[in-house]
Amino acid sequence: MKLNGTHKFKANSAQVFNAILNPEVLKASIPGANAVRYVDPNTLFVEITTSLPGLRGPYGLNLNIVRRQDPSYLELQLVRNGKGGSINALTQVSLVDEADGALLTYNGNAELEGLVATANNPIGQGIFKSSLSNFFKNLEKNI
Repeated sequence: MKLNGTHKFKANSAQVFNAILNPEVLKASIPGANAVRYVDPNTLFVEITTSLPGLRGPYGLNLNIVRRQDPSYLELQLVRNGKGGSINALTQVSLVDEADGALLTYNGNAELEGLVATANNPIGQGIFKSSLSNFFKNLEKNI
């Protein structure tokens, strides 16, 4: 499943960058997030409940910070193995300051296996895109 797009924030790139790496802000911003915490300096554990039929959870996910260049670039890897299947997603996030705020651009690819792979259909992709849109709106509010 390929994921890419942009979102314009009213905040500057440093504020957005810091918010993306803040567990409290993430928990308040990620739809269905029950808990977000660092397990080490480069790994966030996220417990999430989804709205996908048959895949409601809760599920534990590891969000690894693969590369970072404060405050303009993040490469994030989302890993999950267990009940319901596995997810291995890699996403590059770029932030550029513009006159009226930061422009975030993301480009990623998710490999899904097992039951979770059923989400890679028009309905599942629609739910995921809606959740991602809600995440960005929530993040904007929580910055």
